[in-house]
Amino acid sequence: MEKNFKSVADRVKEMRLKKNYSQDYIAKKLGISQKAYSKIENNETRLNVEALLSISEILEIPVNNFFGDSKAPMLNDFSSGRDGDNVIYKTINDNAKEDLYQQLLKAKEEIIQAKNNEIETLKKQIEKAE
Repeated sequence: MEKNFKSVADRVKEMRLKKNYSQDYIAKKLGISQKAYSKIENNETRLNVEALLSISEILEIPVNNFFGDSKAPMLNDFSSGRDGDNVIYKTINDNAKEDLYQQLLKAKEEIIQAKNNEIETLKKQIEKAE
């Protein structure tokens, strides 16, 4: 790891502190306990994409701000010239892309596993009903 590397969890904590929000406040918004949220910030629990997006909304910051070099611009807003519409140009470094990709893959795998479990449960219920 690089000397100045910050994990996504570190950045979540940093952004929360900048907003002056407590862990308890964020946890309640997420529908989890403060202890569970603390584990996210301490990198004891893997942060899934859905939770990261929710945290991004609560903190009112682009999700990209959790990735890459904090000194590098992660979101630039350029006017498109069409009735005040904006074009959003997002930059994300390769490490952050890989991290996000891995998180998305894991979230997809968890969804597939949950659906497979539901299918198995339904199959068992059908067998019992027959």
